[in-house]
This record gives sequence, structure tokens and C-alpha cells, in this order.
Amino acid sequence: MATPVILTTVRPGYIERHGVGAEALDKEMDKLVVRSNATVLQGAQFFRTAMAKAGSYKESDVGTSLELPPENEDSDNLPFATPIQGYSKSITIVNRRLAIQVERSFTEDELFSVARKLMGGLVRSGRLSIEYAMADILNNLVTDSSTYWGADGCPVAYASHPQTRRATGTWSNIRTAAALTTTTMFTAYTAMRKRTDEWGYKDPIRLSLLVVPPELEKKAAEIKGSTLVPETSINAKNVMPELADWGYTVYDYATDTNAWWLWGNKGNEEDYNGFIYVQRVAPSVGPVEGKDKATDIIWGQRLRMRVGFGTRICKNIQYNEGA
Repeated sequence: MATPVILTTVRPGYIERHGVGAEALDKEMDKLVVRSNATVLQGAQFFRTAMAKAGSYKESDVGTSLELPPENEDSDNLPFATPIQGYSKSITIVNRRLAIQVERSFTEDELFSVARKLMGGLVRSGRLSIEYAMADILNNLVTDSSTYWGADGCPVAYASHPQTRRATGTWSNIRTAAALTTTTMFTAYTAMRKRTDEWGYKDPIRLSLLVVPPELEKKAAEIKGSTLVPETSINAKNVMPELADWGYTVYDYATDTNAWWLWGNKGNEEDYNGFIYVQRVAPSVGPVEGKDKATDIIWGQRLRMRVGFGTRICKNIQYNEGA
């Protein structure tokens, strides 16, 4: 077996003649292929963007839903109602930076265009940091830790979320762990339809997406596309494709190969979607200046961003840990 070649960087942070730029100076090199760095943010479809005013972001909610009016004659004293105050959540904004520079001799050899292409990775790096921060939340929906708690002090997916009106009781957005099948998906969908508000009144959510890891893509396609129930041999009709206008999406950053969840039709409504991406300063690339720039480092770029991620309360999700 051949011994693999271990690639190393001579001076981290620099594009130079003896390191990452060496191949560009090789006169026998016929073509230098720049590896693709196109990145589509998969987690962004579940997060809503909020803008922060300072170094942290705080969000709360207040209800407009009131109890039903009782029978009351014009001569009776008026019954009064009060909107229910919700839960608040603070999200810390963090500063993220990364830089890369080019030595003078590299550009003296008229390889400026190559250097610019190599610096294109800064943008991808910023986007990937956002993707993985979102994935960290989406892969810990049942983790009982303050790092991942929603505003009500519970995991995002939990069986006993307290209603904002405590007297109403609790609500759930998680089902008993079960493998993805036509039946378990219908059970989860039914639970979404039975959502209630802080007064216990019906507040149904329709199905929009089935979210699965790559390992469950085949099963999702079967449930969505089969005319008959794929798990049985009695020719029972598969009604799931007809129940709602839904599709499925494969979340490639999922770490649990069994977990799956439903995403409702209220993902654009702030009081239902608790996944928050806070942007104080959007990812931007600018020149390296000042003390960070050495004498013969004539050009450099740095990525800078100030962002935060967190959860408040997410009624738009129905989660199952799978089996």
C-alpha cells in the first residue's frame, strides 16, 4: 500500500511561495484547479433572522388571545380580561474573525489573481460557521441543558412545556420514540393538529415538511410517493400524500441517524418559530490593516462577523427521536 502524502501549511495564515502558493509557481503545472467552496445554508430554512441593537439580543412575547366572552347582560358589570405575558430569552452576540495574507514576492510574480481566488474561502468559512452553529441547536433539540433550553426553561422538544397561562397546564411537541413509518408520521401530524393556545383553545398547525437525516431519505420518499402503505402487504391505501401539501427535506448536518421531525406551516410566524439567528454585524470581508500587517505582506483580507444563535419556544415543530 502506498504511503499517503501529508499536506502541511508552512506558515498558517499566509499565501506564500513555499506553502499553499507553491503549486502556482510550478512552471510545469498545466492547470491549477481551485476546489469548490459553494455552500448552501441548509439550517437557515428553519431559523428566522433578528437584528440586535447592542452586544446581546433579548426577545419576549405577549398574547392577544383572550378567554371567550361569557353571557353578560347590558345591565351587568362588564367582565374584563387581561392578555397573558410570555417568556423572554436573551442571546449573547459573539465576535468571529479570520484572516489570510499574501507575501510581496508572491504578487511580484504576477500571481495576484491566484491569490484572490485562494482568499475566496473566507466567505465560505463565515457561512459554514453559521451553518454549524445552527446545526448545533438542531442536533440538540432534546438536550436538557441550559445551553439549549428555550425561554420556558425546557428543551426545544419536550413533553411538558408550561403554557404561558400556567392554569391551562402543559403542551407537548415530542412523541414517544419510534421509527419513521406511515403510521408514526400520521400520529405526529395528528398531534400538531391538536395544538392549543394559552387558554386551551384549539390552535392547529398544518404539516409543511418532513425533516430527515440522509439515512431516512429512502423511507421519506416511500411515504411521500407510494400509492399503498409501504410497511404493509394488504394493499392499504397510503393517504399521507393527500392529507396536506407537504414535502420532505434531507438535513445533511443531522448527527442522529434515527431522529426525524415535522415542520409546520407557521415557520414564518415569530411566535411559533423559536429558532433565532441574531445578526449584529453581517459576515463581511475587508482589508487587513494596522499592526496585523507585516512589512512585506502587502495585501490581506479578514473576515469579521458578530452573530448569535438561540431558541425561545418552537410550537411549529413535532419531534421524534426515532428508533
